[in-house]
Amino acid sequence: MALNLIKKVSLVLFAGAAFAGTCFAGENAKAKELVGAKYYDALVKNGIVSEYRDDGSTGFRLLPESVYSSKINGSMISKDPKNYPYTYEGLYLLSKKELLAKGSSGKSSITIDDVSKVVRSISKMQGMTYFSSTKNKECVLYEKTYMIAGPYDKTKIADQNTGNADGQVSYCLQDDNSFGVNTYKLSYFQKDDTLLCNFSILDKMGIGPFKAIYPGKMIINILVIDCGDDLLLYLNTDLDSVKFPGIKGQITDSMSSRMDAVYKWFTTQF
Repeated sequence: MALNLIKKVSLVLFAGAAFAGTCFAGENAKAKELVGAKYYDALVKNGIVSEYRDDGSTGFRLLPESVYSSKINGSMISKDPKNYPYTYEGLYLLSKKELLAKGSSGKSSITIDDVSKVVRSISKMQGMTYFSSTKNKECVLYEKTYMIAGPYDKTKIADQNTGNADGQVSYCLQDDNSFGVNTYKLSYFQKDDTLLCNFSILDKMGIGPFKAIYPGKMIINILVIDCGDDLLLYLNTDLDSVKFPGIKGQITDSMSSRMDAVYKWFTTQF
């Protein structure tokens, strides 16, 4: 069926995923309630549930229940029928104990304030790697990445990553291996046990002279919920691209590998 060719849903274990297959000591009732029994069982078994689709359908299907569910759903990009739509979602269950063992912070615990600092430490994304299917090797994703003074002022500033993040609006520049230099608006929300960061692109993105994604036509959401012994991490990217020849393969490969890169980077920051 045509729908099956368009809709691609998978429970996958990324080759470089550090925590896939982790056996948790006991059931995390809070995480299970937020994602539902079906996805929770898959998370315990594989560490990840992911889905990507390009049929233009609305709604984020893997989005866990949280105080920011409606805000995330409201961030979905409107799709032009003439364009190429793409939506990726990844859901992860991460053991705090294993995150601390993998990291180098020396901390004995992880709080939502720790997560808030990590997600706002944009400069630490510099040098993070991803697997390039076109080059068939690991490549540096961002040659440069840092916060800037404003949407029209690209003066480099220090990471604004202290205190509670709720209501913070920042801007960043990222020099992407494939897409060149782009700027983003970063909107942060933090309440109790939950942290949300929304990236929204502010300029055109593409390869060379071919600009496929226009300002405001791509978002990335990073949602983290403290579930006691574990962190529940949800990543999504949603976009509407000009339908150039070959753009489907380029978008599919690039965006899914970038979400995997963000995930792997996040797991090394504690």
